[in-house]
Amino acid sequence: EFTDIFYGEMKALNFNIVGDPNKMFASQSDDRVQADYLIGGQIEKIAMRVCLDQNVWTGLPRGTVSGNGAVTVLWQVFSTIDRKVVYETTTEGAGKLEQGVSGGEMVILQEAFAGAVRNLAADQELIGLLKSAEPTYADIRKVDDVSLEIDRVPLRAKTITNYIDNIRRSVVTIESGSGHGSGFFITPTLVMTNFHVTENRDLMRLRLITGRKILGEVVRRHPKRDVAIIQVEPSGHLPIPIRMTPVKITEEVYAIGSPLDPKLSGTVSKGIVSKFASNRQGLEDIQADVDIHGGNSGGVLLDSNGNAVGVSYAGISGSGKMSVGLNFFIPIADALEKLNIVFKGRSEPSS
Repeated sequence: EFTDIFYGEMKALNFNIVGDPNKMFASQSDDRVQADYLIGGQIEKIAMRVCLDQNVWTGLPRGTVSGNGAVTVLWQVFSTIDRKVVYETTTEGAGKLEQGVSGGEMVILQEAFAGAVRNLAADQELIGLLKSAEPTYADIRKVDDVSLEIDRVPLRAKTITNYIDNIRRSVVTIESGSGHGSGFFITPTLVMTNFHVTENRDLMRLRLITGRKILGEVVRRHPKRDVAIIQVEPSGHLPIPIRMTPVKITEEVYAIGSPLDPKLSGTVSKGIVSKFASNRQGLEDIQADVDIHGGNSGGVLLDSNGNAVGVSYAGISGSGKMSVGLNFFIPIADALEKLNIVFKGRSEPSS
């Protein structure tokens, strides 16, 4: 409940808050970008004066409570880029309930907490931090300065059914401390996934569809575009051909990943491209009705021939937090551009 209060109060004050609980993937926002900062709050002090209401005629308790209270909250702001707490402050808030209600103590506490959130939102040092210049996203491999050249895999020309076994072997499950995501080989040693799947880690454990586990290092990342590259040791892994030409509306597409449970790795779903949507950062997404769920993040979106055209990363859920056909994918060409990955050749040969 306190998370909902924080989200509602900050959103009402026009802060760009991500992590809407109504979204299928907890780390995604309305514009489906990763948060630059994480804010945590700890209630350090509660002071309350409450009245247990009684029936004036019988003297028996009504089961309602009125009164007032105050809280003191310690806030910490964590930078997902610098990977450290960059600001700490304390705010107070007060709540008052004149008319007694059932569970009045909690109502007073929630109102007081909401006041503390509003006072945090008015903190000028916090506002200055959030308005400061965006941090660089270049990691140890110098994404902005050094292009990473990769070999181009010939495009597939037959229907996806002819290649599906090899494609499923090219998709991996990526384990993290808070869950799992998906990824896919773009070269025999490089795996494309989402930045939010790697969770700022440098080392990741990947599981192949055969069940074998391998270790990889995150060598490139772009938080705003929500993409990352994991490098693994050479072991004969099959890359998926990359199609650089954009998909078209109504074009048939397929998604492969590990939805909901790692045991469901290699799950294939089918749909069509619905439209193209730009988020608040001005980055274009592919919207498609192909079914994906939490755990699909970082998985591949394929055309009808089995060529990679996008990266799964977000979806809007309905009741029960299940997919309703409003799912979003990063165009593969944009993912490569943001990671400064280029092909050694210019043409797109077919096989």
